[in-house]
Amino acid sequence: MLKVFLKDVRAGAIFLWAVVPLNIVAALQVSRSGAGFFWANVTCAAFILVAVSMLEWKYEADPFVHSLPVTRAAVVRGRYLTAAAIGMLSLLIAAAVGGARGVGLLMRGMPWPRWVAGDMALAFLLAFAVVAAIYLPCYFRWGFGKGNVAAALVVAGGILISSAVGSSVAGMPERSAGGTAYGIVPAGLIPQGVARLMEQAGPAAGALVVLGAVAGTLWVSSKVAERAYERREF
Repeated sequence: MLKVFLKDVRAGAIFLWAVVPLNIVAALQVSRSGAGFFWANVTCAAFILVAVSMLEWKYEADPFVHSLPVTRAAVVRGRYLTAAAIGMLSLLIAAAVGGARGVGLLMRGMPWPRWVAGDMALAFLLAFAVVAAIYLPCYFRWGFGKGNVAAALVVAGGILISSAVGSSVAGMPERSAGGTAYGIVPAGLIPQGVARLMEQAGPAAGALVVLGAVAGTLWVSSKVAERAYERREF
């Protein structure tokens, strides 16, 4: 599993040197718009995850990988480890950029942005885990092309459902007085649900629940992906 993960790192090293600075620049630009910063970072992390699969597809690495003494289950677990690394890297970039934006606001006498907070970091991890948990089984079952289409359809449906449910039950305001976006919780079932959980259960218990949900989501998804990959023909 670790060898497969290191293969992903080496294969994507040149790409990461280009995409990480672009990610930082994009985050800086989007941070000016307020709470949209949250979903922009989730989207950037998802694009990086898809790009790793794209590189593997472009260079037809599957036959080479399976010529090595490695099981298909190890290949799947290695890619989930890669996804976890991408999530943490994206979170660090978001924290650095968001923190810099928050300091800039404080220096101008404005409040710290609500979307740069510990509960939103947990919400980011959960949102990206959900995206990865949908995308990776689709990729391992149908490959890069069909897998991307299937995952996109599922994610799009999930966005529509979560938006409808989140706006009706989450109870967190999506706009603050005066129309400013700096004092609001980002829209969506996950960030607003995590914010409510942290308020009701407390930071420690809420964090344990969210991290447990992240781990459980990825574990179940990895088992589905392993079974799907075992049935895939090359």
